[in-house]
Amino acid sequence: MNKTLILMAILIFSLDLTGCSKNNLNKNDVVNRDQNLTKNNITNNRNNNAFDNRTKMRVADNAAKKVADLPEVDTANVIVTKNNAYVAVKLSPTSRNKGTYHIEHKISQKVKSTDRDIDNVYVSENPDFYDRINTYATDIRNGKPVSGFFNEFTETIRRVFPKAK
Repeated sequence: MNKTLILMAILIFSLDLTGCSKNNLNKNDVVNRDQNLTKNNITNNRNNNAFDNRTKMRVADNAAKKVADLPEVDTANVIVTKNNAYVAVKLSPTSRNKGTYHIEHKISQKVKSTDRDIDNVYVSENPDFYDRINTYATDIRNGKPVSGFFNEFTETIRRVFPKAK
């Protein structure tokens, strides 16, 4: 009976030791594991944010080219958010003093012809707005994170187009 008791005690002690050795992580292992989890979470969040931001705001170069091809327009930049397009134009010298409704309608038709998802087109020939949209478009093309200026862009749109949706 003593042999059985001693054998069972050794067996239990052995199992206990092997079970603990697998869970016996030193402090560096725990820190490294936690840092890797944090790095992965940050990377995933950045990737998700980048995807979300790109879907919120993009440059529509094809639409801008079609708008700039109009005889009334010298240059144009178009930024699209969801189903809205914001167009900043510099009109040709001969078109600057003419009524803008007809020109804005032509611009709207050109932009909508490039993307069926665009429901609303907002056009401005304001020089400050043109400069801002040009800067935003350049930043987007250069891969700068949209999240850095999205709020500023939204505020600019609210000021220039107070009735925009």
